[in-house]
Amino acid sequence: MSLFKAGRGKNEKIPKKRGSGSAQKASTGAKPEKVPRMRPAADDTIDSDEEMAKEAREPSRRALEEDDLMTLETAQDKRVRLAKEYLRQLRAEEEKRLGDDDAADEHLDLESRVGRTLKEQYLNEAGKIHRPLADKCSGYRASDIFALHCRQQRLSPTCLCVAPNDEALYVGCKSGFVTRWDLATRKRTATFTAKHKIIRSIAVSHDARYLAVADGTADIKVLDGATLAEVNCLRGHSATVTGVVFRQHTYQLFSASDDRTVKVWSLDEMVYIETLYGHQSAVSGIDALALERVVTAGAMDRSVRVWKVAEQSQLVFDTVEEDFSAIRFISNDLFLSGSAEGSVCLWSSAKKKPLRRIPLAHGEQDKGHPNWISAVGVLPNSDLVASGSCDGFVRVWRLAERRRTIEALMEVPVVGFVNAIEFTHDGRFLIVAVGQEHRLGRWWTLRNARNRVLVVPLSITE
Repeated sequence: MSLFKAGRGKNEKIPKKRGSGSAQKASTGAKPEKVPRMRPAADDTIDSDEEMAKEAREPSRRALEEDDLMTLETAQDKRVRLAKEYLRQLRAEEEKRLGDDDAADEHLDLESRVGRTLKEQYLNEAGKIHRPLADKCSGYRASDIFALHCRQQRLSPTCLCVAPNDEALYVGCKSGFVTRWDLATRKRTATFTAKHKIIRSIAVSHDARYLAVADGTADIKVLDGATLAEVNCLRGHSATVTGVVFRQHTYQLFSASDDRTVKVWSLDEMVYIETLYGHQSAVSGIDALALERVVTAGAMDRSVRVWKVAEQSQLVFDTVEEDFSAIRFISNDLFLSGSAEGSVCLWSSAKKKPLRRIPLAHGEQDKGHPNWISAVGVLPNSDLVASGSCDGFVRVWRLAERRRTIEALMEVPVVGFVNAIEFTHDGRFLIVAVGQEHRLGRWWTLRNARNRVLVVPLSITE
């Protein structure tokens, strides 16, 4: 018997087993009928709990859809959406002011009020609103002048700034202290200390959220505007920071330094943006308004520069060979400067020469030695400006002839070095930082002066 099974032949087919169903299908050739599936009775009725759960899921589903739409919207769509939300807020505010008036008249009055509010805000941000206050200012109330002083600020105050709502005043001094004062109660509300440093400059944001401090180092301290707690520290300059200023209505910060540069920062993200080069010496003064422009003064290079940041260009004003120590914007096109040679100049960005120059604006100590203009102050978009030195007076000037020249308006007696001048935003107070020493050094001392801040009420008639 063979041990191997016989293999399949060449043309032999292997028979397949067929079941009974297969046999029947093969024999009849018909397809099997499909039996309809019976739905259970429970599927025909929906429980009320399920309905409630479905309704509860709808808001979250809508929120997810809104999030998807937010991710898909373009920059133009976002601007349109924000503009519509802002218009709704304006209408709601104006409706509250209108009260219960007739419906038809209310609609017309509402639209006109919203349009007027939008126009005023645009003109204010563009710097095109001019507030003529000089003709309404009849002097100052000497009996109502009050002083602010604290023990920590034992040395001369060097800088100050006013919160946008005129509620708070921030003062920096040579002893390294920054103090926040409540102008209504005249009480100190917060203090920041930079040990063994001199506060060179301070600036507050448009909503008083941040306070930028140049504390005599190459860094910029960012403080909380209410508590003066340190929030961040901006590093980038290679020498002492001499000035800081915020662009109006934004968190964009500009800083000047002894390293001859101007730097741009964004406090939205707390980051450095860019550096502006051009000055040939330390930058002694800096200021900004609503536009993305900066005006700076270079002391030893004897130039004033207006930087157009967006256009990446600069205008150089060097026709007056003086050491400019202070600079301030009056409007987007006008600015005021003070120099170590004792002159006060009114400039226009459209002309290389000053519109008006007042030599020896604060007199001379002796022949050939003019009093150094240590501070200038302006009320933006108005016709009121001021200057200070060590001659015993703060001189308030008015802009006349369509703001093309300067005329003397009044003098406020102040004993000491005037290191900083600010107007409150409503123009009713003149605030002066007075010290025994100049804010930039200790070359000489006025022993009969007191280190303090004077708040001078101005007589403004409506």
